[in-house]
Amino acid sequence: MDKKKISLVSLGHLSCDINGGALPAVLPFLRTHYGLTYQATGGLMFAYSCLSSIIQPIFGLMADRLSKPWLIPLGVFLAGLGLTTVGFMSSYWAIFAAIGVSGVGAALFHPEGARFANKVSGQSKGTGMSIFSIGGNAGFVLGPLLATFFLSWFGMPGMVIFGLLATVTASILTLLIMRMVAPEAAAAAQRTAQAAYGNTPGAMGTPSADASTEAQGEVSGDAAKPNDADAPQNNWREFSKLTGAIITRSILFIGFNTFIPLYWVNGFGQSKAAGAVALTIFSTFGVMSNILGGVLADKYGFRAIVRLGFALVTPVVLAFSLMPGLYAAYAMLPLLGFVLYVPFSSLVVLGQTYLARNIGFASGVTLGLATSLGGVFAPVLGWVADNHGLPRTFQCLALVALVGTVFAYSLRKYEEKKKPAKA
Repeated sequence: MDKKKISLVSLGHLSCDINGGALPAVLPFLRTHYGLTYQATGGLMFAYSCLSSIIQPIFGLMADRLSKPWLIPLGVFLAGLGLTTVGFMSSYWAIFAAIGVSGVGAALFHPEGARFANKVSGQSKGTGMSIFSIGGNAGFVLGPLLATFFLSWFGMPGMVIFGLLATVTASILTLLIMRMVAPEAAAAAQRTAQAAYGNTPGAMGTPSADASTEAQGEVSGDAAKPNDADAPQNNWREFSKLTGAIITRSILFIGFNTFIPLYWVNGFGQSKAAGAVALTIFSTFGVMSNILGGVLADKYGFRAIVRLGFALVTPVVLAFSLMPGLYAAYAMLPLLGFVLYVPFSSLVVLGQTYLARNIGFASGVTLGLATSLGGVFAPVLGWVADNHGLPRTFQCLALVALVGTVFAYSLRKYEEKKKPAKA
C-alpha cells in the first residue's frame, strides 16, 4: 500500500465531504431564516443528493474508460463553491440550484478518488479503503462544527469559509498530483520507447506520439486495467443485491444526518450549536468504527462485517427512536455511529470485487448511493416529521434498516471461475 498516495486522496475526500457534512447543520439556519417547512428543508438535501447519485455512476463509467486524476481537485473545488454561494442567495430555488452544484462536485470526485484508492491500496484493500473513507467521514465531523461556528458569528455570508477551503485544498491537490504523475509519465514513456526500439533508451530519438499517448494512458489508469482475458467476470446479480443494501444504508445515513440536528433543536428544545454537537458525536464515533471495520474486514472478510453492521442497525435505530430524554438520546449516538459506519468500506470493496472489470462504475454506485441517494427520500421523511413527529420518522428508518438486513444476508461469496488449463 502506497501510504503517501492514499493519504493524499483521503485529504481530497475530507475536503469534498466537509461540504456534504456541513449541509445538515446549515439546514436549521435556513429553516429559521426563510421559515421553511420540514418538507422544504428535506428538499434541499434532495438537491444535493439527487444530482450526485444519478451522475456519479456515469462519471464512474467514464473513469473506467479514461481515468483523469485532475477530476479529484475539480470535484473538491465545485463542492465547496456550490455550498459557498448558498450564503449569498435570496431565493429558495437559487439555493436549491447552488446545493445541486455542490452535489455535482461530489459526483466528480468520488469515482475517480475511489478508483485511485483501490489502485494504490495493494493487497490491503480493506485498510486502504478505510483510510480513504476516513477523509470523507472526518469531513462529516468537521463540517457541522465549521458551519455552526461561522454562521453563528457571521450569518449566512459565513458560508464563504467552504469556498476558501475548497480553493486552497484543490490547489494543493493539483500541485501534488502533477508532481506524482510527471515522473511516472516519464518512466512510462521510457519503457514504451525501450520496448519499441530494442531496449535502447534514446536510440531512435524521442518516443513517438503513439508511445507518449500510451504512456499517458498508463499514468491515468487506462494501461493498468486488466486485459479482458485476465480480468474476472462481473457478477451483476450479487452487485444488484449489494446495491439494495447500500440504498437502505444511504437512506439511514442521510436521514440521521438531516434530522439529528433538527431533533435536538425542535424535539429537545436545545440550541442549534447543541444540534451540531450531537451530529459531531454521531460522526466521530462513525469515523472510529469505519477504521475498525476496515481492519476487521481484512481479517474476517467483507461479507461478515457487512452482515454484522446490518444485524445490529435495526434494533439500535428503533431503540434510539424510543429514548425518553435528551441524555438517553446522547448515550445512543455512539452506538448509532458504530452500526452505520462499520460496514462502509466493506460495501465499497465488495462492489469493486463484484464488478472487477468496471471498478470506476462500481465505485460510482457504491460511494454515490452510499452518500447521496438517501437524500431522494429526505422529503418523504420530512413529510412524516411534519405530520407525525420526529420520533415516528426514526421508526420509519428502523423499517428501512430491516430491509437492508435482508439484502445483506442474501449476499453470496464471489468465486472466480477457474480458467481451463492451457495445453
